[in-house]
Amino acid sequence: MSRFKARKRKLKKGFTLLEVMFAVFFGAWILAMGTSFVFSMGMVWGQGAEVWLFQKHVRGVSRFLQQSIDNASMRVSQDQTETPVYWLQRGGQAYGTEQFLTFDLATSPGVLVWEEEPLPYVVCSLHYDRDDGLSLLWRSRLEADFGEQEPRKTQISPFVRDFRYWYLDPEDEEAEWEVEEEPRKEANGNYVNPQRLELLFSHEGEDIRRFLVLPNAFQGVPVF
Repeated sequence: MSRFKARKRKLKKGFTLLEVMFAVFFGAWILAMGTSFVFSMGMVWGQGAEVWLFQKHVRGVSRFLQQSIDNASMRVSQDQTETPVYWLQRGGQAYGTEQFLTFDLATSPGVLVWEEEPLPYVVCSLHYDRDDGLSLLWRSRLEADFGEQEPRKTQISPFVRDFRYWYLDPEDEEAEWEVEEEPRKEANGNYVNPQRLELLFSHEGEDIRRFLVLPNAFQGVPVF
């Protein structure tokens, strides 16, 4: 009977201090590992979502610009060359004598914000700045101050970090693409239209290049 009571007293005996400390340490380690895992997975999913959003932004901007250029209204220059995309000096104190690749749109695209009712026949120019990215300079030809006021400016993408001009000699069958940091000029000082534009989008170490194809100009008066 005495042996049974002694064994019962041993069974009722609690954990030792060393066992308690080990259990606390082990539980804290498991909790820390679990928290670290959840946090790291959150970081991975967050970064993945950010990359996906950046790629989606690049696709949207590229598609919008290419569709706008493709839908540009035909414009006849002084030399009777039909040029949907042309060089234009926007003027004003902000831009002076600087010229920009420009195209006319019959209707105002939704990305442009008007103070009043949107007007048609919008003249849009591509404006690239290393700090601000790519923007559109725009104003409707129907506005009374079209030739007097500076164009409005709408940022299209702050992630454009490079803007290049691609040229190809159409008369040379063996010609190769030539890439320029600045647009070419003719002997008379007029800028030459490139066949392609290269846009480099950059964000958080990821670079994506996209190309815009410019329509070819041809001689003759457009058929209405």
